[in-house]
Parts: sequence; structure tokens; C-alpha cells
Amino acid sequence: MKKLGMVGWRGMVGSVLMDRMRAEKDFALVDTTFFTTSNAGGAGPDVGQGIAPLQSATDIAALAEMDLIITCQGGDYTNDVYPKLR
Repeated sequence: MKKLGMVGWRGMVGSVLMDRMRAEKDFALVDTTFFTTSNAGGAGPDVGQGIAPLQSATDIAALAEMDLIITCQGGDYTNDVYPKLR
């Protein structure tokens, strides 16, 4: 199963994407880790895989473990993190 990291899932775009992925049962197809810029260690959302603690969206090592990353966090975040992941 592919490992999916999601960043920015609580915002307007991310929450709509989450709703759609739940409706389509997409979370059953991936092992999802939720990342946050403001609440690392807090409870993640329940998408049918149990509630795991949120990971820091600035933890490059944790992000690098993902097969896929979806970010709805915004351009500044992407411009900062993407070069570090390459």
C-alpha cells in the first residue's frame, strides 16, 4: 500500500478534498499520514485508519518517507519544503 502524506488538509481547499476522498473511499487505498504546521502531536482526523498523532509539516525526514504528498498548504510552504525533499 502506498504511503500518502497530506499537508494543509484543514483549509478550504484541503477540507473539500478530504470530503471528496472520504466519499470516494480513497483512504482505503492508501496509508495516510497527516502533517500540520501548527499542531504537531495533536489528534489527526479519522479516515477509517484509526486516529494517529499529527506529524510536523517541517519534518523533512518524515515527509521523505511518503510515496506521495498532497499539499494544500500554499506556495510559501511548497517553495520552502520542496527543494529540501529533492
